[in-house]
Amino acid sequence: MLALGVICQFVQRTDPTPSLLYFTVDSAVLAATVLTWQLVRGPSNSAWGDRVRGAAVVGVVFSSLIYMTVIAPSSPSGTWFGAHDDAWARAATILLHGGAPVLVVAEFLLTPYALAATWREATLLAWWPAAYLTVVGALAWSGAATMPYPFLRPSQLGAATVAAAVAVLYAIVVTLGVALTAAHRAVSRHHHAPEIR
Repeated sequence: MLALGVICQFVQRTDPTPSLLYFTVDSAVLAATVLTWQLVRGPSNSAWGDRVRGAAVVGVVFSSLIYMTVIAPSSPSGTWFGAHDDAWARAATILLHGGAPVLVVAEFLLTPYALAATWREATLLAWWPAAYLTVVGALAWSGAATMPYPFLRPSQLGAATVAAAVAVLYAIVVTLGVALTAAHRAVSRHHHAPEIR
């Protein structure tokens, strides 16, 4: 579903923004890469392997959450789809913001993950959004690209507003990291609990 959503985003003709400037697309590529690696090589047995996997899951969920609560409601249509979106753009939106996050979370909850549900670990899972913001922010600052998210454009909202938005987004990412890791622990305990007769 991740790969299909990314393909749809690349072939759509509605949005002229380069697809790789979107956090959603980059998170889907990261998650698909991690899942493919797991299929080929098996589950990770290193803390950093689990952190990359956790960061990918957080990225997919975070992008869906922001799309549903901020981006879609503030769009001209106020819905998931623009009036002129082609079928490819609509399919990408459904796959990347609707279907894929559910499946990515389900896979995460049902497969081994060794890291603790601590705030420290959650801050380490925030490396992925921070890396994205650093790279795309630098491209936008240099004039090589346009930041695709208006709420992250200092030229439109001012530096103080964007800094506040980044702080709120960071808090959401860290909270998601803790919540997903804690949910994994709970599911794992329930799944491995001895059956009472």
